[in-house]
Amino acid sequence: MAKEKKVKEIDVTSLDSELAAAKTLEEGKGSPFIKAASLVAILMSLFHIFTGYLGQLSYVQQRGYHLAFGITIVLLANPLHEHFFKKKFAHVKPFAVFSRILDVLLIVAVWAAVFMAQDEVSKISDRLGVVTPMATLAGALLLFIVLEATRRCLGWIMPILALIFIGYALAGPYLPLAIAHRGYSWTRIFQFLATDLDGIFGTTMSVSATVIFMFVMFGSFLEQSGASSFINNMAFSLTGKIRSGAALSAVVASALMGTINGSAVANVVGTGTFTIPLMKSRGYKAPFAGGVESVASTGGQILPPVMGSGAFLMVAFTNEPYISIVICAVVPALLYFIGAGTAVVSQSEIAEIEKVDPKDIPRARDVLKDGWIYLVIIGVLIYCLLVAQLSPLRSALYASTAVPIVMLFDKKKRFRPKHIITSMVKSGFGAMSIVMGCACAGIVVAMTSLTGIGVVFGDMMIKAAGGNLFLSLVFTAMACIILGMGLPTTSAYVIAASILAPSLVTLGLETLTAHLFVFYFACLSAITPPVALAAYAGAGLAKCSPMTTAVEACKLGFAGFIAPFAFCYSEALLLRGTPMEIISVCISALIGTVVISMGFQGWLLWKLNLLERAVFVAGGLLMFVPGTMTDIAGLAVIALMLLINVKKWKKVRAAA
Repeated sequence: MAKEKKVKEIDVTSLDSELAAAKTLEEGKGSPFIKAASLVAILMSLFHIFTGYLGQLSYVQQRGYHLAFGITIVLLANPLHEHFFKKKFAHVKPFAVFSRILDVLLIVAVWAAVFMAQDEVSKISDRLGVVTPMATLAGALLLFIVLEATRRCLGWIMPILALIFIGYALAGPYLPLAIAHRGYSWTRIFQFLATDLDGIFGTTMSVSATVIFMFVMFGSFLEQSGASSFINNMAFSLTGKIRSGAALSAVVASALMGTINGSAVANVVGTGTFTIPLMKSRGYKAPFAGGVESVASTGGQILPPVMGSGAFLMVAFTNEPYISIVICAVVPALLYFIGAGTAVVSQSEIAEIEKVDPKDIPRARDVLKDGWIYLVIIGVLIYCLLVAQLSPLRSALYASTAVPIVMLFDKKKRFRPKHIITSMVKSGFGAMSIVMGCACAGIVVAMTSLTGIGVVFGDMMIKAAGGNLFLSLVFTAMACIILGMGLPTTSAYVIAASILAPSLVTLGLETLTAHLFVFYFACLSAITPPVALAAYAGAGLAKCSPMTTAVEACKLGFAGFIAPFAFCYSEALLLRGTPMEIISVCISALIGTVVISMGFQGWLLWKLNLLERAVFVAGGLLMFVPGTMTDIAGLAVIALMLLINVKKWKKVRAAA
């Protein structure tokens, strides 16, 4: 009983920085500091709207102001006295006053550091590359404040990781020969962080200060419009009439919401509050219900056309057009959700789930009549991204602008000025974790660039794997999952892409293929034990064991673990190759996905025993192995099992 009570008390808002920010905003409405943070969030949103339409500023200005806005919101909304010796001093007024004064000084310091860095960069060419002590001071201030703000926003793991890389840069000459380098002084590190294109204001901050923030804003405007209710109702109206409808609606709704919101945990909470109780009421076991929601919400980050924040960073890292990334991601993402959907159908048959009363299912026609306007908004985004092929920044900017304009045509949901202001505030608060994650990841990337550890680590990994691609992929997948245990997907992808992806390219993979592999496993860390934050959130809502939920989630999302290995050996899964190759590989993978999913769940036309499940899983895996012979062997195994058990499935069919 004690264990059950502990499970029920899981605080899902503590699992995700975006949810924590929303909670802080909601609970601190009366606080003058939250009001000040809200004003800064509005200014931050206006800054990005104006620069989006009128043109970006110089790189230090655009990225520096973006970072300074983000840090200001973090320090105002997360005061020191609530994050330092909280149990001892949180309620001591003198300490609270002191911490607020210190936070204000830090805010002044970060803006001063940005202006100093901007001045240094603007004059560095006139000085023939020579920097002044002002750059050193700017770098020192930025390093300290970024680490502290990240600690308050994301916890200790990310800052500690950044400090480890800085320690590596300092200790280079004293390390073993395999990882030794010439070493760098504090002065050189500070100057590099403040002024170099690979420093704090590098690629990660560039994407955060442009594309990612715009999509956060689009998500905030769309949420304010009520689109989440429309998506839930639409999914339920389309799937509710079949036996597995309650769970399939969770898969569809969470997938759609996940393309808008890049946080798996936030998506679990956003849609799971409706879908998980619904699944449990139909007869699904609690861990399965939590697992379904976790898998679908996590998969939203890999589902085109929007995908998660990492996809925009992938554009910067690979120099590939966004449309190319979207096209390559289509088939693996569909396999992921087909596997989850097949598992839901199988589990529904095994558990003999009750159908939902037709009276409780909204009619699709009524849902569309009430919410057609949301399709127009989403259509604007898809048109800009895929048809007009505008930049992701412009696409998100136009789509965000379209929300209040399009909503004018619906009298009941028409946007008022207060709705626009609320959306802007939520944009700033929602972007806190991304800004700090990208800034701190930028420190790691900077030290990787300065020391060359990425090349060294890649060589070590290749040697450990004996030059074998499969083992290198396994090591890379494990590293991505470990990184993702304590980091947001965006940060985990940035670090893994900087250190691990180049070694995969060295082994012969295309750059985009290597980055997609890394990105998939950075996303899947959200459902992989022992941490599995998305599964923890699902378990909190389902009131069951987090580990059991994580195991169910991995079984449901198995295609996400297999497909990346498959497309590394056959790029036809990425829609690259001749039409016949693409069709053949996709059909083979589809059959394999369905059969493996049913094997894991224990139902394929009839209830499978343990041996039958193992044989079907083996046959499905053969379908994923590239090659005609393995496809034939897999089909033969599957067909043979079906023929041997023809009486069983005919009997079940007749009974049905």
